[in-house]
Amino acid sequence: MVTPLRCAVCHRRRPEICGGFCACGAYVWEPIPIKPPPGIIVDSLEGGTPLRPKQFPAILAEAMGGVVLGMNILVGGIPGSGKSTLCGELAAQMAERLDSLAYWLDAEQNRDIVRELFPRTGSSTQRVRLVSRERGRAGAGASFRDALEVVPRDAAVIVIDSLQRWARGFAEQTELLDAVSGLAPTVLVVSHFNKAGRFAGPVGNEYDVDATVIVEPDRVKVTKCRWALCPRSVKRPQTSATTSQTEKGVDG
Repeated sequence: MVTPLRCAVCHRRRPEICGGFCACGAYVWEPIPIKPPPGIIVDSLEGGTPLRPKQFPAILAEAMGGVVLGMNILVGGIPGSGKSTLCGELAAQMAERLDSLAYWLDAEQNRDIVRELFPRTGSSTQRVRLVSRERGRAGAGASFRDALEVVPRDAAVIVIDSLQRWARGFAEQTELLDAVSGLAPTVLVVSHFNKAGRFAGPVGNEYDVDATVIVEPDRVKVTKCRWALCPRSVKRPQTSATTSQTEKGVDG
């Protein structure tokens, strides 16, 4: 297929037979831009906002080479590995250093257990707000959409604990990840592991986020990250790893 050309000066279409010159006298031709169909955009990669990670004193941030604000991060691991603990550490540090609040959407544990996650890493709960379902019938019908409605746009970070508790079906998990992709705050999504040792739920969950992190008893592995080369991993501090193993009944 021959690409249609036009004059680079007057934009007249080049005739099939010509001596190389346009009627205006110019002799430089360029491809005629193709008009995209409705719903399709063709744009330049020049300019825009670069993905610049911000550093925080937390093991998850260290593993990812920092955190690009506004990104969605899936954090998984076996029960008791410490994934909620490490999400709490990062959330508290982000809220403090960004002078904002962290919102913990809890459908996994309870207020007292969530509070106890933070002292393990020496983190403060002062800037953390807990969002959970009411006990009994009042909270039975509350969904992740209801929980997200109470989070302000200027929040530093949202922790969803866990993906499988807030969205039990595969389709609903996809809806949840799609919903948080349009939010301004950074989102940490805690995910269960299946019996095969992979993220529970549809494979698409890993494609719907900007980074995937696996928490193991002795190290943190990053298998996907849009702003850093992968795979990569860092060793966990001994105190953090020991705590996650001795308190498996508390941390999911």
